[in-house]
Amino acid sequence: MAIEPVVTPGLNADDHVLVDWLELVAFFNEFRTARLDELDAAIEEQFEALEDDQPDDDTDDLGYDDAGNIARIDAEKERVRERIENEVDFRLKDCDSAYPFRLGDDAEELVLVEDWQDDRFTPYLTCLVTTHLTKKSLFDFEVTDELIQRLRNRVFQVLSTFAMAGLASGSAASIGWPRTDKADIIATLKRAEARGAGFQTRDAPGRYTPPKEKDGGVDVISWQIDVRPPPILFYFAQVASGHNWPGKPVSTHSKLFERHYMDDPHRGNVSYATLIPFRVADEDQWNNEHVIHGALLDRTRLPKNAVLGQALARDGVEIDESENMPQVLAWLSDFRATALA
Repeated sequence: MAIEPVVTPGLNADDHVLVDWLELVAFFNEFRTARLDELDAAIEEQFEALEDDQPDDDTDDLGYDDAGNIARIDAEKERVRERIENEVDFRLKDCDSAYPFRLGDDAEELVLVEDWQDDRFTPYLTCLVTTHLTKKSLFDFEVTDELIQRLRNRVFQVLSTFAMAGLASGSAASIGWPRTDKADIIATLKRAEARGAGFQTRDAPGRYTPPKEKDGGVDVISWQIDVRPPPILFYFAQVASGHNWPGKPVSTHSKLFERHYMDDPHRGNVSYATLIPFRVADEDQWNNEHVIHGALLDRTRLPKNAVLGQALARDGVEIDESENMPQVLAWLSDFRATALA
């Protein structure tokens, strides 16, 4: 296995995929560094492979075609460098202080920050790794089912709960199954109600509630902290770590959720959010899915809001999962160790 267990993307890869590749190389690299000349070498190899498939009829003794190829390769390298710099710059700005990579002064290398294990950076790194656990993966090793299950069941839920607290500038309750404290939905909602969530919880699920329902299609609720309920802003949120999230908003579940579990639903402004680990680079899709989902917290929005949520927890705001950030680093470290084994 290569030192950095990732597959080089093709020449036609999108900008965000090329930067993902560099980030993963740096994440796995002993010196936390991905050199862009590695990508240059890949470009040269792929150009050579393309040339090998072409007829060689017009080549003269002076190597005219070789000179033309060198010029084309150099031009392609320059274009790729510019695209990478633009994408890294976007991530750095949109993630704010939660982005764990830096371009070198000469833009010849992408470097993972030395303190990448800090809780400020693990949300982004977890989203990066999660992006490539399913289709179009850049990994060239087999990820164990145990690691995937830990991610789906706990790690991404923990990050999303912090992120929703940060988005609402307040508290958040972790509803998604499996819940770490084994509490049922009623007990979880009563705990949120006591923290000023602004609704009244039923004593038992409504008569039409499916008997085996685990979370009612709602993974997180969050609300703005205020002196008295109802809070000005309240969110229903859905956590989607897989690629089948488009067109599946939490709003389709919220009304039934209120009917099944609340005697008196929230009376303030109700909003909706979907949390995903992916970098949504297509502007048309980005805007269209906002119409469907409400708010989208993708890889550049989720981490900075998770950092805000952590700060709220440190300041004494009660947030579900607040003691579980160590699970995120433990998973990330185990994943890295498995890849490098």
